[in-house]
Amino acid sequence: MPPTHPLSPATVADYTLELRLRATVQDVWRALTDDIGRWWPDAFYMCEGPGPREITLDARPGGQMREDAGGGNGMIWGTVIHVQHGAVLELSGSYGSPLTWVTSYNLSADGTTTTLRFCERMFGRVTDGELRSKDHGWRFLYDGCMRAYLEGIQPPEWQPEPDGAC
Repeated sequence: MPPTHPLSPATVADYTLELRLRATVQDVWRALTDDIGRWWPDAFYMCEGPGPREITLDARPGGQMREDAGGGNGMIWGTVIHVQHGAVLELSGSYGSPLTWVTSYNLSADGTTTTLRFCERMFGRVTDGELRSKDHGWRFLYDGCMRAYLEGIQPPEWQPEPDGAC
């Protein structure tokens, strides 16, 4: 039986953000996993509920990155598909979007700093606007909020993109 709706081509897009952070590998790993709820900004919660809202990441194979909004409301952002504690964390999921993705975090020590390489491979109908939106959001999240947490400084305030895409 032929499809009832026209098909549109899917695309694959790669996004990479590399940051040098003034923190040990162990501190960056803990920030990404055990402490993620301590620096996760309100603007990045996706679910409504009676609260309190919480984000958690269970960094073991099959573990989940979960958002809980209270009252049984929430979502699974992704599932851990590969982990090497202190070095590599990979998740797959969709976080409420029509895109599916695989995300990897690779950490490497360089003296007193850590290089975080965040890569996201997206599958679906990826647009230039989507990629601009992701760059804006991921930079705010990791270079802004997580960096502020690690360095003990005030996190930035969320500023939507001028065109309102994010």
